[in-house]
Amino acid sequence: MYLRSYLNSPEVMELIDHIVHSDFVKSMKDGTIEDERFRYYLKQDHIYLKYYKAAGEVIGKNTGDDNIRELYNEIGSEEPEFHRNMLKQFGIDEAGIKESEINYTTYSYINHLLRWSKDSSINGMLSMFPCQWSYGYIAEATAAPSEKYLFWFDFYRSKDYRSITDKYLEILQKEPLSTYQEQIIKFGLEYELNYWKECYIEIK
Repeated sequence: MYLRSYLNSPEVMELIDHIVHSDFVKSMKDGTIEDERFRYYLKQDHIYLKYYKAAGEVIGKNTGDDNIRELYNEIGSEEPEFHRNMLKQFGIDEAGIKESEINYTTYSYINHLLRWSKDSSINGMLSMFPCQWSYGYIAEATAAPSEKYLFWFDFYRSKDYRSITDKYLEILQKEPLSTYQEQIIKFGLEYELNYWKECYIEIK
């Protein structure tokens, strides 16, 4: 099965539906999520993005494909700056975020990325793709988000962000996925779902 077909499969659609309707995403859409919960998410995301970038650097270094190398050079530009701006907006000192604050899902997820980035360029990309794709899917599937978090939805449904997702798809669509590669994507989406869940329940 090719990637686009797999993304439309029942098991993927069920997972992405759970993500879109998770408590965190719903309350972000409604503008009712407490600032403390959103700050917790931002800190976890800060730690995650550090290793997401590291996984991408491994892929970019080891690949012989100029298109993949170009993609990972592009990925490192806009989102980190957007994330830093969110930290400032919510009064978080970037230098004060400690890796000891990492939760179980974030820890497991980044190890998933690092493991597959060292395996092969394509498998590494497949491990990273669910994050890229699901954020765009959330943003585009959410109608009339609250003014408070509109900046989040606008960024992840922007033309530039969608362009990177499309480049991922173009590269990964070239060959059919093995059953194991489908599982890498499925595990990534399960990490995404658990990430949103854990970021919501950790703050009581």
